[in-house]
Amino acid sequence: MPTVNLVFLAAFRDVAGTDRTTVEAATPRAALAQLGILDALVAQTPIVAVNQRICDLDTALSSGDEVALMPPMTGG
Repeated sequence: MPTVNLVFLAAFRDVAGTDRTTVEAATPRAALAQLGILDALVAQTPIVAVNQRICDLDTALSSGDEVALMPPMTGG
């Protein structure tokens, strides 16, 4: 199982209780499930980036990857 670094941005810091953590997980979805926050984040339609590239929750991860999770942006 790859060891990955999760980074929580904006309001997701409050949901996660931290701005970053390290977990062992094969996908971003598995990482969030392991932390017990998958449902809370999915309900807010997160933008997921792996190594600064936008992807989805089921993207395969490799050891050392950085997974950033941020709320969708809105403008007005």
